Amino acid sequence: MLLWVILACLTAIVLLVLLRPLASAGPKGLAPEAFDAAVYRDQLDEIESDRARGLIGEPEAEAARIEISRRLLAAGSKERTPALAKTGGMRARVAMIGVGTALPLLALGLYLVYGSPRLPDQPLAVRLQDPATNQNLEALVARVEARLREHPDEGEGWDVIAPVYMGWQRYADAADAYVQAIRLLGPSAKRFSGQGQALVLANNGVVTEDARRALERAVALDGSLVEPRILIAIAKEQDGQFAAAIEDWRALLAKQGGRDAAWQQMVEKRIAADEAHLAGKPVAGEAETPPQTGAQGTGGPGAADIAAAQNMSPAERQAMIGRMVQGLAARLDQDGNDLGGWLKLVRAYSVLDRKDDAVKALQRAKSQFSGNNDAMEQLDALAAELGLKS
Repeated sequence: MLLWVILACLTAIVLLVLLRPLASAGPKGLAPEAFDAAVYRDQLDEIESDRARGLIGEPEAEAARIEISRRLLAAGSKERTPALAKTGGMRARVAMIGVGTALPLLALGLYLVYGSPRLPDQPLAVRLQDPATNQNLEALVARVEARLREHPDEGEGWDVIAPVYMGWQRYADAADAYVQAIRLLGPSAKRFSGQGQALVLANNGVVTEDARRALERAVALDGSLVEPRILIAIAKEQDGQFAAAIEDWRALLAKQGGRDAAWQQMVEKRIAADEAHLAGKPVAGEAETPPQTGAQGTGGPGAADIAAAQNMSPAERQAMIGRMVQGLAARLDQDGNDLGGWLKLVRAYSVLDRKDDAVKALQRAKSQFSGNNDAMEQLDALAAELGLKS
C-alpha cells in the first residue's frame, strides 16, 4: 500500500511540472473594447449632429470624424483579440486534460505489459526459505528478532522463525520459539512436533520428558505425522521398553507400507535390535562392526545404518546417533576391555560437542588400560587430536 502512495505522489509531481506552463497560457482577463467601440460610434453621431446645427464647421467635423474613426478601428481590432485568446485558452485546457489523463494511463499500460501485477505477495516464511535470498537471510532474521524483542506477543513471528532456527541448528532457540508460538497462536500438531524434535536435537538425541510430552500431543492432534511417532518409539527404546517400541515400529510399518525402501529397512533393523535386547542377545549392528586395533567390537553404526541415515530427517538422524552412543557406553560399562570401543566413544562424544563426557570417557579408558603402553599411546594420541585434557 505504501508503494502505491509513493507512486501516486511521484505522478502528481510530474503532472504539476508538465501542466504548469499550460495552465499559465490561458487569458488573464479581458478589457472592455466593445464598450469603447460603442462610445466612439456615439461620438461620431454627436459630431454629425453638431455639424448640422452649425456648432462646428465642415473641416473641424471632418478632422474629428477621421480621429474617432481611427480609434474605432483600433477598438475593433482589440475586440477580435479576446476571441483568439479564448480559443488559445480552450486549447490549453484540452492539452491539460489530455496530458493529465494520458500520462497515468501510459504508465499503467507499461506496468501491465512489462510488470507483474498478478504476482502474489510473498510471506516472510517463504522469503526466508528461498535459496535466492540466502545472502540476506541473516539480515531478515535479525530484523525479525528485533521485532520480536519489541513486540514479544506477535505469535506469527515466533511461528516463522522457529523452523529457521532448526535449519541453523539453533535447537534450543527453536524449541523456545515453538513454545511461544503455541502460547500465542494456540496448539497445533506441527508446532508440537517441531518443539519435540528441537528438544531432542538440543539434548543430543535423548528424548527428554518435555520432548516426549510435546511429541505425544502432536500425535494426538494428527496421527498421520511420522516424525513424532518415530521419536516416541526411540524414547521407549532409551527407557528400555523394547516391547512397547516394537509395537510402535510395527504400527509405523503397517501405516507407511512400502513407500520408502530405505526407511522400511531402518525400521525393520530397529525391530530386530529391540527383539535382540529382549532376548538378551547381542545386537547385530554392534556385533558386526569390524574391530579396531585390540578391539573386540565397537558398537558403532554399520553400513546399513549409514545408508538409512541418509534418508532420515535431522531429528531422526540425531536420535539414531544418540541411541547408538548410549548403547556403546552401556556396553563398555559391562565390558571395559574394548579399546576400540573406548576410542570410538570418546570421538563420538567430541563430535556431539559433549566435551565433558568425552573427557570422562577418556579418563575411564586410561584407568582401564593403565598397564597397557600401546593402549595408552592410542588414547593420548586421540586426546591430542581432539584437544582433550585428561
